[in-house]
Amino acid sequence: MKRLGWVVLIGLFAMQAPLNALALNVEKVAKDNYKNLKKLKKANRKMVGHIEQLQEQQKTSNQKITELFHLMEYKKSSNVVKETMARVREEDRKAKKIYTNARSLLVTDQYSQSIDLFLSYLDAYPNNNYVPDATYWLGKAYAAKGDRHNAKRVLVGFQSDYPLHHKFSNSMHELAIIHHEIKDDKKAVELLKLMIKKFPNHNSIFQVKALLKEIQTPEVEAVEDVVVIDAEPKAETTDTK
Repeated sequence: MKRLGWVVLIGLFAMQAPLNALALNVEKVAKDNYKNLKKLKKANRKMVGHIEQLQEQQKTSNQKITELFHLMEYKKSSNVVKETMARVREEDRKAKKIYTNARSLLVTDQYSQSIDLFLSYLDAYPNNNYVPDATYWLGKAYAAKGDRHNAKRVLVGFQSDYPLHHKFSNSMHELAIIHHEIKDDKKAVELLKLMIKKFPNHNSIFQVKALLKEIQTPEVEAVEDVVVIDAEPKAETTDTK
C-alpha cells in the first residue's frame, strides 16, 4: 500500500512538470508576441510618419508645379501684352503722322489734299486719340475750300459727339459764319449770341461781336428805311389837305 502511494505521488510530479514547462512556454510566447506587437506599432507609426511626409512633399510639389504654370502663363500673357502695346504704339505713331500731315496741308492752303488725308485718318483710326481734333479740322478744311454743305455737316456732328471738346466754342463761330454765308442769319445770330453768353472771354470774342453787329446792322437800316418810306406819304397827304 505504501509502495502504491509513492508510485502515485511520483506520477503526479511527473505530470506536473510538463504542465509547468507548458505554462512557462506560453508566458514566453506571450512576452515575445507583446514585444513583436510593440515593434510593429513602432514601425507602423514610423511608416505613417513617412506617408505624411510624402504627402506633404507631394502637396509642396503640386503647389510648385501650379506656381510654375502660373508663371509660364504670366510670362506668356506678359509677352502678349508687350507685343500688343508695341503694336498700339506703332499704330499711334502712324496715326499721328497722318493727322499731322493733314494739318500741315490745311495750314498751307492745300485743302483738297488735307480733306482726303483727314478722311483717310478717320476711316483707318476711328478710335484714335486725335479723332475729335481731326473731325474739327476736317470741318475747317471743308469751310476753307468753300464746301459749306460738308463743312456744316461735319461741324454739327462734331458738336453733337464732343460737346466738352476745347474746340467746341470755335466750332460755334465757324458754324455761325457758314450760316451767315448761306443766308441763314437767324441761325447765325442765335449761335453768336449763345457763344458770347457761354464763352465771354474767348480769344475770338471781338470777331464774334463784330460779325453779330455786321449781321444785325442791315436789319436796323432796313427798319429805318421802312420808317422813312412810310413817313413820306403821310407828309404828302398833310400838304394836300
